Amino acid sequence: MMVARHTVLLVDDHALVRRGLALLLASDGRYEVVAEASNGAMALELIARHRPALVLLDLSMPKLDGLGTLRQLRKMPRRPRILVLSMYDDDQFVAQAMNDGADGYLLKDAMDDELFEAMTAVLAGQRYLASGINPVRLDNVSVQSSDLTAREREVLQLIADGQTTSQAAEQLAISPHTATRHRANLMRKLGVHNQAELVRTAVQRGLIVLGRTRGGRE
Repeated sequence: MMVARHTVLLVDDHALVRRGLALLLASDGRYEVVAEASNGAMALELIARHRPALVLLDLSMPKLDGLGTLRQLRKMPRRPRILVLSMYDDDQFVAQAMNDGADGYLLKDAMDDELFEAMTAVLAGQRYLASGINPVRLDNVSVQSSDLTAREREVLQLIADGQTTSQAAEQLAISPHTATRHRANLMRKLGVHNQAELVRTAVQRGLIVLGRTRGGRE
């Protein structure tokens, strides 16, 4: 007797990542990739059309990023289970994603070892955090409602870490013009007028942490 497979939607702006995930899931046999999306707006359309059981969701994407997608999905009745696959291991990013509606959070560099374990747990209705994430630290992170995109949060954290806009652009592989635009959007959204106010307000609202090392670990 043929066992029904779990339907999955892949959401990532890198075609190579989606292709690799599709091949990996096909090799297991328990999952069927019903569609792929390169941004959140496309994902929402495909979710409404295909009603997948599980969405594998990246955070940093054009048009509508992962955090924005999560917020939209919270409004959807009978929404799919959502497992975030991200390169961000910063506690603030993880806490925000879980607060915005993610059922699990897996780091991309651990996908080979943990992907199927994470998918099984999330589909069973459990909360899953990658083994590299400390749940105790996460419980102590203050998360407030925010309309910042994942990319804006990234730029914000790098600015708080003392990097110039040009340095942030180089690290994120974006143009200096794009990084400057993100900084301007941050100031507008947080209602501030200079970089010192930007960092101070972001810390007060729990959007970033100061004095961190990679991944938010001190």
